[in-house]
Amino acid sequence: MRSGQACRASVAFTQMEGRGLRRPQPILSCRVVGILACLALLAAATVTFAQGAQDDEPYDILNRRGPDPVDQITTALHRWSKVFLIVGAALLGVVALKIINPFEVYHRTSEKLLKRAVRGVDELLKRIQEEAATTTSETKEPPMEAGVLAGMAEIAEFDQAEPVPAYVLTVNDLMLDKVRLTLKRLRRFQEGNAQRYRGYMFSVLEGIKTIAEQCAHSGVPSSLAVDVKDYFQDEHRYRAWTKLLRRLGRQGEHKELADSFSLFIRNVREGRSLAPAEPGASTDETTVLTGPPARQIPVALNEGTLPALQKAAAKEAANLVSLVQAGRPLDPQRAWQFEFVQRQQQLRAREEAKKMLRVFLSYERQALPRLTHTRMLPCRTWPHVLYLLGVETDQTLVKRIDDRLLTIQEIIILQKAFLQTFAKRGSLAQVYGQGQDAELMMNLHVVQVRRQALAMLRRCHESEPHLLDRATQELDEQETPQHHEVTRLIRHYIDECHEPPDLPGA
Repeated sequence: MRSGQACRASVAFTQMEGRGLRRPQPILSCRVVGILACLALLAAATVTFAQGAQDDEPYDILNRRGPDPVDQITTALHRWSKVFLIVGAALLGVVALKIINPFEVYHRTSEKLLKRAVRGVDELLKRIQEEAATTTSETKEPPMEAGVLAGMAEIAEFDQAEPVPAYVLTVNDLMLDKVRLTLKRLRRFQEGNAQRYRGYMFSVLEGIKTIAEQCAHSGVPSSLAVDVKDYFQDEHRYRAWTKLLRRLGRQGEHKELADSFSLFIRNVREGRSLAPAEPGASTDETTVLTGPPARQIPVALNEGTLPALQKAAAKEAANLVSLVQAGRPLDPQRAWQFEFVQRQQQLRAREEAKKMLRVFLSYERQALPRLTHTRMLPCRTWPHVLYLLGVETDQTLVKRIDDRLLTIQEIIILQKAFLQTFAKRGSLAQVYGQGQDAELMMNLHVVQVRRQALAMLRRCHESEPHLLDRATQELDEQETPQHHEVTRLIRHYIDECHEPPDLPGA
């Protein structure tokens, strides 16, 4: 059977060869199919591998870029969060302070409390302010010549009694009680208008004390609305005032007045005489009563002590005018310049004392024209000049010059005292007065003042020429800025040592 099949196959093969190979061979077809299948599989594998590579590429990029930025930001926020919170809180605090403005709130609150403290004396404060406004509007500076050698205006008569404001006469018992309560409440206030209100209250006390002493001295009935004797006989009021004045005397710029008023009410309560002690009368007009220096004189110059220094300088100017015209100062206890000169003997207090003396004499010189209505010094004799300088003898002044302790204000006073002796007799009569006695005093004392002042200025030129030049320049700018007579006279008689004439006005 197998041989038959082989025969049929061979016959078929023979027939196909005879027909010219019309059909492809099966083996070749299988190879082509296999090759194509392999190509298809290779293409599919390539595509699959390429897709896998593309899918992994983002992860490779992320891995190559480093850590996640979100993680970095989170870490930084955790690290700097406290700093941000502190800075933010500080900025919010600054904005809140700007909006709230606690300093303004504090000042408004203090002003309200201050107004509440002086509520009881509102009527008195209004009268005081009206009195001050009236006095300011009515006070007019008299016209004065600029030159120290020009014609001088006549010196107005000086009232020896200290002027007392009119509002002091309206203070009764109840108002005086309110003044005490106001001073007690004002102790805790140091800013704003507290100092001004405190000064008003002390001006009332000073006026009451002055009027009571003047009435006791002259023997006339008191014009006060309050009877100080009956008032301070009350035990409760006396103790309350004593306690308050004792506390006020420990601090503040009104210590001296608090002490004097405390002594005043003690004298009133004990029935002692209120009239001031009469100083010994002197027939010689050249006698100078210096007296001991006032108590509680400041030891340093600052913003707190400057008002007291100004007030003392103004009162010392009044003392000098009273000394010249009446032969005695109004209050010998206020001769502060003697204390400042004495302090310069101590090395540790020298510089501060020189500074305070310079300021004191400057304010006193500014106050003198308002009292005398002239630019000339009111000094008639050489002892008057020494009193103004705070020394008692020529030897003391010479020693101060040799020790180089003089201030520029002291040299200016010496220069003015020297230069005003060259004024004509008509101008000198405004200082010395009229009549034979005035002529005799003028002939005697003008020559002495000129000779002594010239000697002191020449000594200053030898010891401190630069300070003398500064004083000359300052006085020239104040007195004769146009023609410079001050500079020419100082150079002629001091620098060039020419001798001045002996007769005044020559």
